[in-house]
Amino acid sequence: MILFGNKKDKKPDVNPLIIVLFAGIVIGFYGIYKIYKGYESQNWPTTQGKIIKSRIAGAKRIIGRRAFIKYEYSVEGNRYVSSQISYTLIIGDYSGSVEILREYPKGKIVTVYYNPDNSMDAVLKTEISGRISWLFILSVLAIILGLRGLRWQRF
Repeated sequence: MILFGNKKDKKPDVNPLIIVLFAGIVIGFYGIYKIYKGYESQNWPTTQGKIIKSRIAGAKRIIGRRAFIKYEYSVEGNRYVSSQISYTLIIGDYSGSVEILREYPKGKIVTVYYNPDNSMDAVLKTEISGRISWLFILSVLAIILGLRGLRWQRF
């Protein structure tokens, strides 16, 4: 089994299955990090904030468009601006983006949860979204595909 390189022309080729396996591992760790930050944010202090931008951003077609929310808030007299809605909220479709826009219209006063160790780190929602599970499903599928593919190559 050759993982790297080609004996004939000695170019360092990377086995695509290694890339799939590595991507699955990275996606899994990314999901774990997002859930950790989501749980951590539930205990953060709050302050009042104001929505300063609320619009649809992205592609010109419906597919690929997403909600873009920008808000400002103050902590200990310092003004901050953020666009992070949540650590675990994944909006997968246009209707979900429209729902977010309705929830956070421009000018609305909102509760902002901010990290006491880094006030620039803030979110509007702290609940853990079930949609984050898609990251783990994708991660597991990529890892299985990578491992099974590498196993099949040995034979």
